[in-house]
Amino acid sequence: MTSDERPVSRTAKLISILLALLAPARMAWIVFTVGENNLSNDYVGRVDTVAAILEGRYGFTHLFRDTFNAAGHSWLGLLSVFLFDARVFAWDMRVELGIGLLFAAVKVLLLWLAAAPGLSRRARWVLLPVLSTLAFSVTQVSSFTFGESSLQMQLAQVGLALGVFAIARLGDRPDRRAALVAAGGLIASWSWGGGVMVWPVLAAGLWAAGERSIVRWTALGAAAATGLSQYFLILETLHHPARATPPGFHDPRRFVDILGRPFGNDLATRLSPLPSCLAFGAAALVLLAVAVLHSRGRMRERLAGLLVAGWGLLAALQIGYLRPEAAPWYVVPMTAFWMGLAVLVVASRGALRVAGLTAIGAGLVFSNRTWEDKSFYLVSRAPVSAACMREWRTAPASCRGRLFQWGSPDVGEVRLLCEPLERLGLSAFGPRRTQLLQGDTILGRVDGLGGAGRAFLSRDGRKAGDPNDYRRLDLVLASGAAVTWRVDLPPDLELARFETLVRADAADPSIARGARVAIAGGAGEARVLVPRGDAEPLALDLKAYAGRTVTLRIEADDVPGTAPLVLARPRVEIEIPRDAQRRRAS
Repeated sequence: MTSDERPVSRTAKLISILLALLAPARMAWIVFTVGENNLSNDYVGRVDTVAAILEGRYGFTHLFRDTFNAAGHSWLGLLSVFLFDARVFAWDMRVELGIGLLFAAVKVLLLWLAAAPGLSRRARWVLLPVLSTLAFSVTQVSSFTFGESSLQMQLAQVGLALGVFAIARLGDRPDRRAALVAAGGLIASWSWGGGVMVWPVLAAGLWAAGERSIVRWTALGAAAATGLSQYFLILETLHHPARATPPGFHDPRRFVDILGRPFGNDLATRLSPLPSCLAFGAAALVLLAVAVLHSRGRMRERLAGLLVAGWGLLAALQIGYLRPEAAPWYVVPMTAFWMGLAVLVVASRGALRVAGLTAIGAGLVFSNRTWEDKSFYLVSRAPVSAACMREWRTAPASCRGRLFQWGSPDVGEVRLLCEPLERLGLSAFGPRRTQLLQGDTILGRVDGLGGAGRAFLSRDGRKAGDPNDYRRLDLVLASGAAVTWRVDLPPDLELARFETLVRADAADPSIARGARVAIAGGAGEARVLVPRGDAEPLALDLKAYAGRTVTLRIEADDVPGTAPLVLARPRVEIEIPRDAQRRRAS
C-alpha cells in the first residue's frame, strides 16, 4: 500500500478543512468591511427592468432582449437574485456579495466532488485547500466586491461545475446526468457571455464519458439552442458604427498573459501584458501539456480537471479575441482554468505534482500579499458614492464620476440609476442607512475640515486622507477644533442616531480628554470624557428631529498642548419602516 492509498486520519482531514477556510474567511472580511451599500456602474442597465417587475408593469415578452446587454452578456440568470434581494433586503449590495461568496463555495465543493473519483484518498484532501485558496484568491477582489460581477462570474462557474460534477459522478444515472448537464449549461449561458463556452466543453465530456443516446443528445441540443438563443441578438450590433473592431489573434502574448492573470499584481490599473503574468501563463501551458500527456489512458478518471481547464482555455481565447485589454474581472474565469489544472497535477504523481503545486503556491504567495492594488470597483462604492446616490437630485456634477467609472459625460445615467431606487426605497434609499460625515463632504455639507491640519479625515489617525477614499475614514480633531455637519433626517423615523468612538492618545499629557456633539440651535447634546490611551463611545439620539435638517457640531475640548482626538467613522444610523417607504412611493 502506497502513502497515497493509506486511509487519511481525522486530524489530517480537519487540517485540510481549516486550511480551505482561510482564503474564504479573508475574502469575506474584505467584502463585508469595505465599500458602501449603493449600486453603481452596470446596474444602470438593470434597475429599470427590476423596478418594472416589482411594480407589476413589466411586459415579459421583452425579457430575453431586456436581460441581454450590448457588451454581449446575458444576465437573465441574475435576475432572480436581483428580484429576491430587492423584495426581501431592499437591494442591499452586501446581500449580493454574500450570495457571490456562497456561489464560489458551491463551485469549490462541486469541483472537489467531481474530481474525487480520479484521486487517491490522500490527494483528495490535498486538493481541497488548493481549490479553495485559488477560488478565493484576492486577485479576484474586483469581482468579489461588486455584486453584479461576482454573481455573473460565480454563477456561470457554478453552472460549469454542476455539469462537470454530473459527468464525473452520475455515469450510472444517465438521465439525471443529462438533465444536470443541460441545467448547468443554461445557468452558465444566462449568467455571463463566457458561459456559452460550457456547451462544447460539456458536450465533449459527455461523449468521452460514453453518452450515445440519441434522445439525450437531442434534449441536450435543445437546451443548448435555448441557452444560446439570446446571443443571436449580437448580430444586430455587428455592423453598428460605434462597435469597436475586436483585436483578434494578432498578439499571442495577450492570451498567455490572460492565463497568468490570477497570479499578478497591480491588476486594477495595469491592463496590458505583465511580465509575471506572462511567466505564469507560459508555465500553465507547459504544465497543462504535460498533464494531458500524463493522463493518457486515464482520461475518464481525470475528466473533471480536463473539462474545467478546457473551459478556461476557451474563455481565454474568447476574451483575448474580443477584448483589447485584460480587465480585472477576467481574473475569475482564468482562476477556474488554474483550478482545473490543479486537479490534473494533484491527480498525477512525482515531478509533475511537485512542479504544479510549486507553481500554484508560488503564484499565490507572489500575488496574495496585498489586495488593494487589485481593486477596481470599490471606488464606485465609496462613502461619497453612497452620498451622491442619496442626494442625486441636488448633488454636484462631480458625483457622476463617483457612480460611473467610464469617461463619457452624463447622458442621464444618474437619473436612470437613482430615480427608480429612490421611488421604491432600494439600495442607498433602503430602510437601514448609514450616512457618513466623510461621504457628505462631496455635497458641501461638512465645514471645518482643513484649517492648518486642526481637523481632517484620516486612515491612520495621523496623516490627512482623501475624503473620496473607499475606506471609511476617521475624523481627527486637534485641541479646540470643531467641524459642523448638516444632515437631512427623513420623516417616519424608527431610529436616527449619531455614533462614533472617541480615542485619546496613550502619550497624551492630559489624564483624560473631552469631546462632544451638539445640535446647533437645539437642545440636544452629548459629551464624553476619554481616559488617556482609552476609547469611549459618543452618541446622540436624533429621532426627535425627524423630517428636519439638523446641523451637528462635533468638537474636542480646548486643552492646550494635548494630542488630537480620533473619532472613528462619524456617522448617523437611520432606520425607516418599509411600509412608510411604500406609502411615500405610492
